[in-house]
Amino acid sequence: MQDRISISFSVSDNYSQHLAVVLTSMLVNNPGSHFVFHVLHRNITESNQARIRELEQRYPDCEIKFHLVDAAQFEKFPIPPELEHVTQEMYYRYILPEVLADEDRTIYSDVDVLCVGDLRPLWETDLKGNLLAAVLDDDTGWKREFLHLGPGKYFCSGLLVMDLKAMRQGGYVAELFAATNRLVKDLSWPDQDVINAVFDGQILELPAIWNCAEGYNPFRRDVRQWHFQGFTLKPWCNIWKNTTWLAYLKYLRKSPYRQNALKFVWGHICGIFYFKYTKNLVTRTIVCGIRVSKKGCKP
Repeated sequence: MQDRISISFSVSDNYSQHLAVVLTSMLVNNPGSHFVFHVLHRNITESNQARIRELEQRYPDCEIKFHLVDAAQFEKFPIPPELEHVTQEMYYRYILPEVLADEDRTIYSDVDVLCVGDLRPLWETDLKGNLLAAVLDDDTGWKREFLHLGPGKYFCSGLLVMDLKAMRQGGYVAELFAATNRLVKDLSWPDQDVINAVFDGQILELPAIWNCAEGYNPFRRDVRQWHFQGFTLKPWCNIWKNTTWLAYLKYLRKSPYRQNALKFVWGHICGIFYFKYTKNLVTRTIVCGIRVSKKGCKP
């Protein structure tokens, strides 16, 4: 038997369906691979946990483990008001070396993604002495300057290959907490900024195919995982021009939440004619593809 691929997530109960869809996409596109999925959370209900675990029955080569996190340790960590869709769960990746005390490596992934290819080459990535591997983020200049890091590369924290053993030995969990408190006034993408600061010079650059945030193109065959960064690109955003929902629907229909597929499709049909959403403290109303109002709101 091949060694199991360890993949970790940190999500709230509201994202239970999205998590199940991501897991389904990974299992469908990796036949023959053995997975252990770790889910760090503070409020996923027993019913949603049971539903997600239905995947273990259909895919015997996977195991799903839920880890309840003490949310109090993250209560004072900053969440910029303009990031309305972000919650404290974004910080939970910090503690993976401690939570997964018996594992030497894991792949951390956000849940606004879809896997469309083989993940084993990513799992077997040679870190070459680095503590993490990640894909570059576009914001490489001003971000590093703002964090007082000097010239260099800035990475996306949405997908990380993590050397858990080395991180434990180096005491990096404590350093991540300390850096978050130290840099609190300079953080715009909090967890990502902190990870870049703490692991500066210790992150191996991965090819973009592992966490592709470029314009979504279902005909690209080189991409292994799509990352739907930006609210209007997320499959559950019903804005008329969004097309990522079609790929999401494919795996939703195969997931334990398949009974929600019709409602999901209906929401996008309605979104062609009317959709209202808030992003960066601005509420926009779209009617038949035309923005008819744009209003600011208080944080």
